[in-house]
Amino acid sequence: MGGDTKSRIQREATRLLRAGVAGQVFPGGSATVAYRQGGEHVFVNAVAGRQSPQGDEVRPSTPYDLASLTKPFVATAAFRLCAHAMLALDTKAETILTGIRGGVASGATVEQLLSHRSGLAAWGGLYLDVPHDPGSGAARRWILAEASRRVESPPGTKMVYSDLGYMILGACLERITSRGLARIVAEEVTEPLGISDTVFYAGAAAGERRSMLARKSPPTERCQWRGRLIKGEVHDENCVALGGVAGHAGLFGNAQSVAKLGREMLEVLARRSNYLPPDILEEALEPIPGGSKRIGWDSKSEENSATGRYMSDKTFGHLGFTGTSIWCDPVSDVVIVLLTNRVHPSRANEKIRGFRPAFHDGVMAALKK
Repeated sequence: MGGDTKSRIQREATRLLRAGVAGQVFPGGSATVAYRQGGEHVFVNAVAGRQSPQGDEVRPSTPYDLASLTKPFVATAAFRLCAHAMLALDTKAETILTGIRGGVASGATVEQLLSHRSGLAAWGGLYLDVPHDPGSGAARRWILAEASRRVESPPGTKMVYSDLGYMILGACLERITSRGLARIVAEEVTEPLGISDTVFYAGAAAGERRSMLARKSPPTERCQWRGRLIKGEVHDENCVALGGVAGHAGLFGNAQSVAKLGREMLEVLARRSNYLPPDILEEALEPIPGGSKRIGWDSKSEENSATGRYMSDKTFGHLGFTGTSIWCDPVSDVVIVLLTNRVHPSRANEKIRGFRPAFHDGVMAALKK
């Protein structure tokens, strides 16, 4: 029975990915479905297509630009620091980063940054205006100070999905730990999960890792600002200007490794793991008035149809701009990760909006047969 379930899921996920390729939703894609059976974790991998129309075939090990899937990893690092009593969610960001004092929306807290209620704008083309070399310390200081001034509303009054808030959050974690964000995420999140070799910041990579990304990661867009096709480096321009390591973007990884984060979150909720205190994660996933966002995560909602019809109302996860997603359903005890480079050759391709719910519906139907 177990083998039949795994084969059925793999066939359906592969069929759907091939349909996505044929429908030009993306050049290629990789997916992992992770569930428990007989007390064991089962990871089902499926791939289809190529990295680009003329590129290499996608493999389960193919590392994708995770885009905003970086945010749950950074949020998990913050939760772990809370568990270590190194961070408190009610701390005002301006007390940690004195360089942004007076800029963050009247003193937004770490929790408000994590849940997109800081009052900061959603985004800004800061990379276009930074008067310093991208990646330099001066550029980072300027971007963070400028981001903190992009205020739309008082903190706690409005939920606005904000990359700017996570940029500041990442800098807060660096300040309180005296560690770089890439090291924080590695030591607090990926190393304990055994995925530090396969989920990491491209901007902090060196040697063989950087060469591997250049060879094996799918291309995203041709960037007008950088004047070249982007492959093996982060797609998000603000992240590039920050040095390739930021709270909102910058991680690369393969589907099964990303699914391991989701599986661990479900294990924590089920009291089968001490990776995090369950009360921290349960509090983070509590509904917040004003939108679908949670502390560090997003959730299934009427306005967010990506999860499809069959994942439960308890489902939480995240989307990434480059064509990535992770969704975790505690009721069905399943994690579904979908990684694509739908922005290749252009971000104008938004067919993935319709593909995602169909993909999740097909996988869930195969799981429950």
